Amino acid sequence: MALSRITYQNVSIKYGIFVGIAHILYFLLMRLLDLQNRVELSFLSAIFLIIGIAVAIANFKRAKGGNLNYFQGLAIGATTGVVSSTILALFLIVYVTVIDPVYLSSLQSSSVFPISLSVLSLFVLTIIYGSIPGFLIAFVAMQWFKRADHAMPGRI
Repeated sequence: MALSRITYQNVSIKYGIFVGIAHILYFLLMRLLDLQNRVELSFLSAIFLIIGIAVAIANFKRAKGGNLNYFQGLAIGATTGVVSSTILALFLIVYVTVIDPVYLSSLQSSSVFPISLSVLSLFVLTIIYGSIPGFLIAFVAMQWFKRADHAMPGRI
């Protein structure tokens, strides 16, 4: 791929899709193990977002020859968070409306979500719960990646 064709948008969308798929697979694994009602376990999926953002920033920096604009790194994290959480939110809409409508009522009875939780608010909250951490994770990751002495793997 030509250097000019590599953009932070393309990289963050690619890794956002990977992270979104990982979120869905994790949710399905929790369902298979009958743990989908343990809402606190769903927060472990933040590990996927952390890894996805770090790998996306590292790959973008490598593709750009080690040149990384600080704000591009923040944008990669935010966009990766938005894309992955939107994919998860769309999946959850299908899940609570088609596959398991009772799941929404179990979320309403948990202490994490309000009792008035609707399908639309579940959609919006899922996107918010992925977007804001995406930006914050990128902010922390950029403290490492912005350093000039940060050596990329595979380079001496």
